[in-house]
Order: sequence, then structure tokens, then C-alpha cells
Amino acid sequence: DIYAGGDDEERDEVFGLVGDIYVTVEGGKEVSEIAKAAEARGARVVPLKRTGGASDGEFGFPKAALSKPSYATEDQWSRLANKDAPVEDSAEAAVDVVIRAMETPQ
Repeated sequence: DIYAGGDDEERDEVFGLVGDIYVTVEGGKEVSEIAKAAEARGARVVPLKRTGGASDGEFGFPKAALSKPSYATEDQWSRLANKDAPVEDSAEAAVDVVIRAMETPQ
């Protein structure tokens, strides 16, 4: 295990500073705060919007992270949000978006 920060708030702050790509699933205020920190420093945030909560724009989730990035296709992005799509389709789209994010220069 790796520990960072003296409490949950400090841990979340550190967590928002270390990754290149963040995939969010549902979540509350803490997920929104991590996504804001990550997005503010140029990390890529891939929200599974279909799961609701922060990942669907609640709790002050960064609006820019809810918009389709250039490295995702319209189909991939819509499958991340479609609550009626099979879960497997959304999972496949998330993997594809992350791969494209890794392959696309910032």
C-alpha cells in the first residue's frame, strides 16, 4: 500500500496530482475534487457518465471533462453515457478511450 496525506482530503488532493488519465465511476464530492485537480493540470478525465453522480456532472464535476475530447469518437463517448447500452459496450468504450488518450499527444 502507498499512503499520502494526513487525512482523506489531503489524500484526494495528492491523488489528483499523480495520474495522467483518470476514469471516474459514479462518485460524490471527493471524485469531483480529484477530477477538478486532475483536469486543471492537464490530465485526461474519462467519466463513465452512465453511472450517475459526479461522473454525470453532479457535485461540481468539471464541465470540460464532461465534453467529448478530441481523442474519443462520438460513438465511444455516447456509449460512456448510454444507460440503456449493455455494460460490456460501455466498458469496451472506456478501454478504447483510455487507449486513444494514451496514444494521442496532449
